[in-house]
Amino acid sequence: MPMGARGTKPKENLSAMAGMLAPLSAKAPEGIRGGTEAEDEYERLAKELIKLGHLSAIHRQILVDYVEAWEIARTALDEIKSDGPTLENAETGNKYLNPSMTVWSMARSAMETAAKALGMTPLALQSIKNVKPQKPEKKENGPSNFLTGGE
Repeated sequence: MPMGARGTKPKENLSAMAGMLAPLSAKAPEGIRGGTEAEDEYERLAKELIKLGHLSAIHRQILVDYVEAWEIARTALDEIKSDGPTLENAETGNKYLNPSMTVWSMARSAMETAAKALGMTPLALQSIKNVKPQKPEKKENGPSNFLTGGE
């Protein structure tokens, strides 16, 4: 008596559905906080990410999060450059960490998380399987189909 297949039922092939999703737009959406520099960075990265072919419109918010964090990191880094990584208390003379260091660090962490999700790190890029949906084979009428049971 033959046994049935064991294990869980295979899930739908989600990579085949990827071809149905709208592609990621290379134009920055309106409302990106950070101004024109963040919009320019969005468009620069979007063009590169589109070349990879694994991103769709559903990834837009991750890219927006990345460029907004990028702008915050740039602003914090500018403040660190002008004021230094530590500041001095005028009354006591004690030094303390520039709060911009914390802002910069948190923004860089957010950028790293988004970069991994978008495949922008070497390791994340290697883990993405860019499988394109296969087109159905064209059936030919002829003797070979007849002999092999094809329609």
